[in-house]
Amino acid sequence: MKEAWRAIEGGAILYDSELPAPGAPGWFDAAWWRERGALTGEAGGRGTALFVDAGEVAPGAHWVLRRFRRGGLVRRLIDRHYLWLGESRTRGFAEWRLLARLHEAGLPVPRPVAARYLRRGGLFYVAELITTRLPENRTLRELYTDDEVPPEVWPRVGAVLRRMHDAGACHTDLNAGNLLVTPQGEVFVVDFDQGRLRRPGRWQAGNLARLRRSLQKTAVQGGREALAPEHWAALLQGYREGSGAQSPV
Repeated sequence: MKEAWRAIEGGAILYDSELPAPGAPGWFDAAWWRERGALTGEAGGRGTALFVDAGEVAPGAHWVLRRFRRGGLVRRLIDRHYLWLGESRTRGFAEWRLLARLHEAGLPVPRPVAARYLRRGGLFYVAELITTRLPENRTLRELYTDDEVPPEVWPRVGAVLRRMHDAGACHTDLNAGNLLVTPQGEVFVVDFDQGRLRRPGRWQAGNLARLRRSLQKTAVQGGREALAPEHWAALLQGYREGSGAQSPV
């Protein structure tokens, strides 16, 4: 994977130069894909993530186009607008570069395709990110809500998180919705918005604690009293026994 950059009106695009075509503004426009009959679905609500058949651009490719949107009450005021702090700190460029390093290190994350930002006046910008679409999957949250997590998946989740931590990957919103599980039991980690590479430290325990709270909430929503101790114990066993990837830090 090789990083390439191009200026466009009002902003810039970062993309993988190994693609058969350079990053184009149309890639980030839902209407552009819709005109080609290439929109195949969406996820995340409010059109946050769109699934596209990108065969016209890269034969056989299927991508996910994600628009960065604010959460909480502030989204009612500015929704997609973020404070401009320089190109390298735009949401899309930062996540593209982090995913590129993690993917090159062999970690189970989506391969980044392209990212774009557009300036909105002098103070703000909007951003999008395109990644490859992962194999058929369900979130760990969905599986646990339905009490359908295969026993062997719990230690696999722990092993994946151990590899992430050994590589220095800090996921700032590690929850059951950002862990994807395929029918074959493969585990992927997604949505690294505001994630970064860090030296080992207390943040690793904080990541796990955040995930445990998420699973606890999911268990209650699924009609159980609490996260089953044996499930968390199996996850931690996988974490302890997991081997690390080569650190890109």
